[in-house]
Amino acid sequence: MALEKPLTAQQAAAFLQISARLVFRLIDSGQLAGRKVGSRYRTTDAACIAYLHSPPDIKSVNTVRNEGRGLSQQPTGPTYDTGLSTSSQAKELDDLLKRVTKSKRRRGTPN
Repeated sequence: MALEKPLTAQQAAAFLQISARLVFRLIDSGQLAGRKVGSRYRTTDAACIAYLHSPPDIKSVNTVRNEGRGLSQQPTGPTYDTGLSTSSQAKELDDLLKRVTKSKRRRGTPN
């Protein structure tokens, strides 16, 4: 039996022809077998090949983060990641709230 060759996240990214950031997310979500050792991510060439042969699993990032915690506030139907960062989502929400509250008088604020 041949030994599996250990790979860093950057080596796995080159092997899979994807970004290292996506390798981090795949390992964190459990879609790619691997683990974080200290501050570095490690996987194997066999795990990368197994990932390529596995069917795609459509899950939102929030669903993956909240699995097993019972904290998901997602609707019951399928959800998909918007691809926006947290700061982008916060800015977009602030912009929407400014539009809604622009002409309304705010209560509780001193004059």
